[in-house]
Amino acid sequence: MLEGLVANLLNRFLGMYVRNFDAKQLNVGIWSGDVKLRNLELRKEALDQFHLPVNVVEGYIGELTLSIPWSNLRGKPVKVNINNVFLLASPKEDEAYNAEEEERRDHAVKMEKLDSAELLKERNTEGMSQEEQAKNQSFTASLTTAIIDNVQVTVKSVHIRYEDSVSDSGHPFALGVTLQEISAVSTDENWRPGFIQSTSGTTHKLATLGSLAIYWNTDTTLLGTGKGSDADNKEKTPDQETLMAKFREMIVGGDSPKVNEHQFILKPITGRAGLEMDKTGKTDRPKLKARLLFDELGFIVDEDQYRDALMLVDLFHYYIRHQEYKKMQPKATPKEDPRAWLQFAGKAVLDKIHDRNKRWSWAFFKERRDDRKRYIELFKKKKKDEKLTAPETEELDKLEHKLSYEDLRFWRSLARNELRKENVGVKKAPPKQSWSSW
Repeated sequence: MLEGLVANLLNRFLGMYVRNFDAKQLNVGIWSGDVKLRNLELRKEALDQFHLPVNVVEGYIGELTLSIPWSNLRGKPVKVNINNVFLLASPKEDEAYNAEEEERRDHAVKMEKLDSAELLKERNTEGMSQEEQAKNQSFTASLTTAIIDNVQVTVKSVHIRYEDSVSDSGHPFALGVTLQEISAVSTDENWRPGFIQSTSGTTHKLATLGSLAIYWNTDTTLLGTGKGSDADNKEKTPDQETLMAKFREMIVGGDSPKVNEHQFILKPITGRAGLEMDKTGKTDRPKLKARLLFDELGFIVDEDQYRDALMLVDLFHYYIRHQEYKKMQPKATPKEDPRAWLQFAGKAVLDKIHDRNKRWSWAFFKERRDDRKRYIELFKKKKKDEKLTAPETEELDKLEHKLSYEDLRFWRSLARNELRKENVGVKKAPPKQSWSSW
């Protein structure tokens, strides 16, 4: 059960962020308890979850190692090691807007968020009676608590860099975060590392941070072009090996010669943190207590960094504000077709008013009701493993494109409640036959 759950979670997560991901390789590793993935290339839309006008130009995860002791989850920790995470991002350009592509990416983010939010609950409870659900939740909760309490995470060599030559073409800049190492292990109440039993009401974690820094280099030489539209143009970006070598060189360490090459917002910091997480749920106790010990905390912002920050915020605001009107915007310039632009301005204002008035009309209420009933009907049919016809599949897809994340999440929960009342998927024991009935 847990092997399939972990495989599903990792398949969803890595499939969303990693290009050309091979799920078969992951599934084989999950079942053996030892997963090793190398040279994973990140998708161009890997940062869409943040809803920012940014494209990933280049992105790599050098190594991802996952060690799961399936035979002794209550006695040995799960270990996660991630090495060499490098990402180069740049802003989307206004001219490069593609309505169909943006709609596809928005829909993918919505459905991925929806599926991820429902994955654990669906796999744990679907097709079970209430008594079986209670037993399963108790077992799963205790086992999950033991795993989370003792998971060991180590991340080394991280460099995330944003390059921009669009906000102010005369002053290209680069904003980046570098990290040499961060690790977290479970400890007892005296901060001694070891395997922790789930009987304790508090989880203790000891985190070690090695050289975390944030830089903002103004008027700098860029590794790429500083334009997100060049994400698919490999001729304008360095090859993978060269780029990874440059990223690795620019990670700042305690005695690194690269310290003087960056304009730091946050100077490199090294230290430790002791975290106490309360699991009792009592309201008179804090859920999280942290003890931080750092050698130095230094924040610096100069005039050039402040100037570039204002230009960046202005660019993001402009793009997000104008994105909703891009579908209606004329192809010609205002000078070439002033009439079309005047009509566009009027339509942009009137559509807002019409949409607001429409939401309080009886026709809209009826449309919402019909959509809800139809979506619940189709979703229930899908969960019953009944084959949908081609028109029904198309209708379900259109509804999922049309409806918001909140609507889909709520209506799916209503459909599952109805399925639970109907005991769909619950295998009933055959009736016992007595001698007389036989």
